[in-house]
Amino acid sequence: MSTLTNIVNLYCRTDAATYDGSGNATLTITVGNFSSVAATGPVSLKVITPFYANVNTLPTVTGGTSRWLYQNTAVDVPSIIQVSFTGFPANSSQTISVSFSLDPNAPNLAPFGRAIFTTDAANTTDQDSDLSRNVWLFLFVRASLAAPTPGNTNLYYTSPQTPLTAGSGTAAVPFNFFNGAGTLLAGTGNPAHFTFSTPFYTRVPSAGRPAGFTALYENNDPAIPSVYRLAVPAGIGLLGPTVPTTVYVPFQVQTGAPRLLSQASAIIVPTGTDTQGDFSTAHHRFGILCVAAGAV
Repeated sequence: MSTLTNIVNLYCRTDAATYDGSGNATLTITVGNFSSVAATGPVSLKVITPFYANVNTLPTVTGGTSRWLYQNTAVDVPSIIQVSFTGFPANSSQTISVSFSLDPNAPNLAPFGRAIFTTDAANTTDQDSDLSRNVWLFLFVRASLAAPTPGNTNLYYTSPQTPLTAGSGTAAVPFNFFNGAGTLLAGTGNPAHFTFSTPFYTRVPSAGRPAGFTALYENNDPAIPSVYRLAVPAGIGLLGPTVPTTVYVPFQVQTGAPRLLSQASAIIVPTGTDTQGDFSTAHHRFGILCVAAGAV
């Protein structure tokens, strides 16, 4: 049974980074502990890579060990790096540099990634007093490229910010898929791939998952995202550009989640003979609003 005798207050943040002319950028991540009490058990930084960006070499970190939790070089799938520490000093911070390379066909609006710094699931001595500053969304900037050659689709998605109470039931969250190039009786000819990582302290329970839903990487630790892919059936835009194909995905907020809008990134891409040139609106963030029950 966990004793949780040490009350720590971990946080992370990043500095802005710019891709150079060769598509390379170095992200500086600061991890720290606001508390006057040192973490004595294992803690770790998790880095979820943006779409279209890869990490070619794991970072070398003083006092830490880097490894892949999940590695996938496909442009529409994130990878996850973990940098582990055996503890963390009180009232201190440390910087970690991670080098990224951008795919040359990435949209001008580069997708965002996430940094997460928390105690580990195996840590039975440290408790974080405030989980609202443990996640940082980061973006890169780069010079605009020439407009890409158009394809035959224009896929994008919307999803409402759904409120859920930590440790309560499951909500079926709608994802609405549009094809701005769709015309009457002429939608996508092949399934489209919708890929996302789960927001902080949320999970997708096995019950109620839609058809065509696949786990690319699954982890029940609330501080480590899972990565899923949904094969959206062919026919997006079949009734025109303003009529969506809607698929419901079950979500649950795990016990202990902070009250905030927990966000992650998702992207939809065509497959087969369906093509798309500009993916600027095919990717963006979605969120689950973690709320409390009763008066606050």
